[in-house]
Amino acid sequence: MSIEHPTGSTALVTGGAGGIGSTVARTLAAGGHRVVVAYRSAADAAKELVAEIEAAGGTAVALRADVTDADQVAALFADAVRQFGQVDIVVNNAGTMIPRPLADLTDDVFDKVFAVNVRGALNVLREAARRLADGGRVINISSTQVAETIPGSGAYAASKAALEAFGRVAAKELGPRGITVNSLRVGPTVPGMFSQAPPQRQEAMAAASPFQRLGTPQDIADVISFLAGDGGRWVTGQVITVDGGAT
Repeated sequence: MSIEHPTGSTALVTGGAGGIGSTVARTLAAGGHRVVVAYRSAADAAKELVAEIEAAGGTAVALRADVTDADQVAALFADAVRQFGQVDIVVNNAGTMIPRPLADLTDDVFDKVFAVNVRGALNVLREAARRLADGGRVINISSTQVAETIPGSGAYAASKAALEAFGRVAAKELGPRGITVNSLRVGPTVPGMFSQAPPQRQEAMAAASPFQRLGTPQDIADVISFLAGDGGRWVTGQVITVDGGAT
């Protein structure tokens, strides 16, 4: 049985309990969207986030799914539709990074990175293509490492390049239904994956931006909020760099 909600659209955020994902979820909820916080292992963080959103007057639910499993992703979308009637916005944010020089890039590491960043992203895009409401939005979270040449980033950069390619194709396929599909090349952001970088690397990337700082999850969430809203209706098939001019 569906839960009735008089206003607002539904946004599904994968990796929704992480540094960027949680801020995206809060921002979309503050903008009046119902939010599905999709998580794989961070159950406590996801439930705390939902409680925080609800305390602020928003509507959210935490749903578990491993994006590498197509059946779990299908069930995730089905549950979201069951609870909220439809899904209007998908933020394809779940990802993983395991830095390795090419000489040390084992099949196991390659498989782990591509399982989440390529197969997982495809599973989410496939369900979005099947279930997203007409006029919906898809925002993929890519990385500036696609364009940068950083030692050790080969598998990660290649996986995000694949995600961008999926996004461009999806924009052509879903455009006739009024659905926009865009990818954000996110630069160094803290908190986020870049928190694991050595302090010297963080300082260097902060210095590379004209703003002399690293990005924050809110910097990313605000761009997503724009693309998810009516103002983003004429933007599709794009790869948008969001890094404070660092690259």
